[in-house]
Amino acid sequence: MKINKDNAVRDLSSFDGAPFKLAKEYDISGLPRASAAYMGYYIPPDSEPIQYELRIYPDHKSAVEMGIQYAEEVTGEEALLRSVDVRWDEGTKDRRGGGFHRGGLTPLYGDYAVIGNIILLCEGRDSNQALSRCESLLFAAGIIE
Repeated sequence: MKINKDNAVRDLSSFDGAPFKLAKEYDISGLPRASAAYMGYYIPPDSEPIQYELRIYPDHKSAVEMGIQYAEEVTGEEALLRSVDVRWDEGTKDRRGGGFHRGGLTPLYGDYAVIGNIILLCEGRDSNQALSRCESLLFAAGIIE
């Protein structure tokens, strides 16, 4: 599941069932049409905390039309990790993992998922691990079955 056209409109409270531990709320003034953006953690059973970035849009259309291009810019092996390279630089440092990759920086978020009006950036060493972790949080929150 990478993109799921779901008509439900969700907000941060939709993740309370996980529970999703909020760490930061980002300034969204430079993120077109976004309603909110957060960074936080979810701890799956028998696991270490996993970091997520949650971007909320008014509806699915806005998330797809405006949000995907911004999510693609900062996820995956070719993620842009320096503030000077990205269009929305809020939280750039939070999107960097440990280890070495292009210029000493490595991407934290291996991929993203879109479900309804939400774009979820998920920590992972690659797309498969990241999407599995996206599903884990969405399942724990009761958003998917």
